[in-house]
Amino acid sequence: MKKIAKILGITALSIGVLAACAETDVETGGSNDAEGKKTEQKKEAKKDDGSKKFNAGINHEVSGLKINIAEVKITDKQIQIGMNLENTTDQKLTFYPDQGNAIVGDMQLAAGLFGGSGTVSGDINGGIKMDGVVVYDAPEGKTIDVKKVTEIKLDMGDVFNDETMNAENATITIPVK
Repeated sequence: MKKIAKILGITALSIGVLAACAETDVETGGSNDAEGKKTEQKKEAKKDDGSKKFNAGINHEVSGLKINIAEVKITDKQIQIGMNLENTTDQKLTFYPDQGNAIVGDMQLAAGLFGGSGTVSGDINGGIKMDGVVVYDAPEGKTIDVKKVTEIKLDMGDVFNDETMNAENATITIPVK
């Protein structure tokens, strides 16, 4: 009986993890972007799904952590933020942008812990670079009016330095292009 429960538990966990991994099509500007991805995307037939995608080109530094916001995609259900990080210090920094919020007008969108791709969350040792996509989902029952979004305010939480015990908030405003 215990074996069956264990097998069912592992199966359910595996399905949950796979289902939680969302497909993102946003560039991070980092080393994990697939070669030729942009070329492949341009070849695909463009269809007007009401979304907006643009290169943000934002560079911000918090406590020695360079945060580069590369590409952003806004749909009526979510906002995808492609980013890359670099710890410019020789100390371990801790950062969890996938537990933060995005503010659009009077709506607050929560980051989906398993909705993005890549790795931009957790401990970042000195000199390490990471990249990935963080997905912020619209609250249940609400939609984003893509055409009316003029800026996105990201409240991504604190960058914590393990050695000095200092924490500094990472808040970035992205003008929508």
